[in-house]
Amino acid sequence: MPIDVNTWRELFEAVYEMNSAKDHADFATAVVTGMIRLIPAQVSVFQVLDRVSGRIMTRMAPADPFTPEEVAYYTIHSGEMPLVSYFVRTGDTRARRISDVIELSEWVESKYYRTCLRRLNLPHCLALPIVIDDSIVAGLSFNRCGEDFSQRDCELLDAFGPHFRQAWQRHENPWLDSRATEFSSRRRFEGLGLRPRESEVLYWMTEGKQNREIADILGIRLGTVQEHVAGILDKLGQENRHAATVFAIEQLRPR
Repeated sequence: MPIDVNTWRELFEAVYEMNSAKDHADFATAVVTGMIRLIPAQVSVFQVLDRVSGRIMTRMAPADPFTPEEVAYYTIHSGEMPLVSYFVRTGDTRARRISDVIELSEWVESKYYRTCLRRLNLPHCLALPIVIDDSIVAGLSFNRCGEDFSQRDCELLDAFGPHFRQAWQRHENPWLDSRATEFSSRRRFEGLGLRPRESEVLYWMTEGKQNREIADILGIRLGTVQEHVAGILDKLGQENRHAATVFAIEQLRPR
C-alpha cells in the first residue's frame, strides 16, 4: 500500500521538529517523538554509538521499559540479536523487520528473546541502521506485539533515515542531551513535595511541552498526564498550568 498524503505530512513534521530542536537537549526528544508519530509501537528506541570514543546516546519511549537485567544482557549479547547480526554481516542499510531475517517461531524461542523481550511480549521488531560517518552509527528500532510491521513501515523509516543523518551532522553538538539537566530538575521538584512522575511532568512543562507531547515523551496516556498536572497544581497551590510553570521555572534559577 503506498504511503498516503497524511503520512508524508507526519514525516515532514517529524523532520521539521528534529531540525528545529532549540538546543542539544531537545534533539533526542524530537527524534523519539517523531518516531512515535510515524510508526506506532509499544517500545521505540533511538541509539547512537561513537565507535572510536565508545560514547552511547540512548533515548526510549516509554522511558526505561526494560529491567536492569534485560539491559545488562543486551549490552553483553547485542550481537546475538538477529537484526544486529544481519546488519553487521551484510552491510545492508535498509529498514528490516525481524521476520525478514529469521522465522518468528525460531526467534521467540531464542535465548535473546526470552531474556530481553518475552516479559513485555514484543515479538515484532523493525530496525534501521544509519551510518553517520566513519566512527558514528545510529540505530532506530521499534518493538510491538500484535501485527507485524508492514513494508510501508519499512519504506517510511527508510525515508526518515537520511533526514536524521543530516540533522545530526548540522547540529552543533547533539551528544549533549537533557538527562543530567532533567535529573537535577526532577530532584529539585521532588523537594517541593511532588512524586517522581509528577516531577517529570513538571520538568517537561517548563520545557514548553503540551500534555500530548509529554504523554508521548513519557510513554503514558494523555489522561494520566492530565491527572498528574492536576496533582501538581494542588500540591504547588497554583491556580492553573501557566502559573505552575512560572513557579517551577523560578525554582530552577540558580540560587
